[in-house]
Amino acid sequence: MADAITVDFKNKAAFDAALAHMRDDVTAPTDALNAAGRELLQATEAAAPRATGRMAGASRLLPASGKQVRLMVDTPYAAVIHWGWPGHGIRRRPWVVATWLRNPAPMAKATDAQQSAIDKQAART
Repeated sequence: MADAITVDFKNKAAFDAALAHMRDDVTAPTDALNAAGRELLQATEAAAPRATGRMAGASRLLPASGKQVRLMVDTPYAAVIHWGWPGHGIRRRPWVVATWLRNPAPMAKATDAQQSAIDKQAART
């Protein structure tokens, strides 16, 4: 025996708009992610290997999309220095990953902003 539920919307357009607004507030915290990314970018640039300074100067923050922040180090040898190349005697110096792991505060702020948006939407209901 199957149970059935019928929902009758009196103002479906307003309901759909409210859901869309809630979804945008909760799932796209780009301002908070971009702020966290900017803070982490500064720490990453400061921690970059300093043979010539090109590594620190090549760091770029890509705009947050969805739930991600991406950092790009635009030099052809960045990955080799970051992850190392033992066959060529290049030791690994993971300054990007290490910086982000050592400094969890910016991402914690972004998480708090996300929770705040959820709490704000929950208070509306």
